[in-house]
Amino acid sequence: MKIGILIAIITSLLMGGISFIASNNIFLALIVGVIFLLYYFIFASRKLKVFFSKVYRIHHCYKFINSFIITMSVTNSINESYNNAIQGMEGELKDVLKELDALNGNEKLNYLRKYFNLAIYKMFLNVTNLYLEQGGNILDMSESLIAETTRIEDSLNKSISSIKKNLIEFVVLWTISLGVLLFMRFGVSSFYLMMIKSPIFIILLGVYFLFILVSIHLALMRMTSMFIKEDKA
Repeated sequence: MKIGILIAIITSLLMGGISFIASNNIFLALIVGVIFLLYYFIFASRKLKVFFSKVYRIHHCYKFINSFIITMSVTNSINESYNNAIQGMEGELKDVLKELDALNGNEKLNYLRKYFNLAIYKMFLNVTNLYLEQGGNILDMSESLIAETTRIEDSLNKSISSIKKNLIEFVVLWTISLGVLLFMRFGVSSFYLMMIKSPIFIILLGVYFLFILVSIHLALMRMTSMFIKEDKA
């Protein structure tokens, strides 16, 4: 989230700076900059944290399940399969895994259900328990499970790609809009300097920057609800 804080600070300074250049009004610039910064810390940061946490969990759940099943089909050992499946896990999941060292393999699998909290992981546990009770070919038993995890991962990747594309378009469009505003400020400076003496024009500039914030909010809400919706276990 350090990157998010840095982006929020840069954006707030940028919006405040542009609003000052456009209005020659330090009070408007301070209000704009503070509002953008407060929006991030009060709302956007929490929304983004939940979003990226869910993306992280879905991605690593897919990786864990596939690695575990493949290793299990070769070794027939829960512990070996588990140890292989957690290789390379980082971030918040790595911290969770450290807490499970004292548990046995099956207990670790059941405990991770609380972390992943996804229907696909519950399906994985059902397949694993059935295999341990009845035996058989775990690859055949997991055919539907693997197909579903692959579908979820593909859907997630497509949504992330779409989000990146929309984000680029969003930034480009608002950059053009701000560029037009700055062009008016310096391109027709004599006329523009007359306009900024009007309180109504200053208010309209404030509404313009408020509209930018509203558009950011709507884009954020759309972005955080775009990717695959996985039911909780």
